[in-house]
Amino acid sequence: MVCEEPTTFYLFSDGYPDQFGGPEGRKFMLKRLKELFLEMHRLPMDTQAEILNQALQNWMGNERQIDDILVMGFRLG
Repeated sequence: MVCEEPTTFYLFSDGYPDQFGGPEGRKFMLKRLKELFLEMHRLPMDTQAEILNQALQNWMGNERQIDDILVMGFRLG
């Protein structure tokens, strides 16, 4: 694989998008996770980890974690 520019890849389990929370107790959803990736993909990877952790904690509020949650990101190029 050849990357002309730095390219960030993400692998994740269904636990993050399926997590309940937010103001109406709904799932985080894949669309919201994709938007989060697009907003932060150029930031340093350690900053992205902090953003993902904080976003999940903010979303969950007092809800309990319902599944395993795995997000892995890496950058090539």
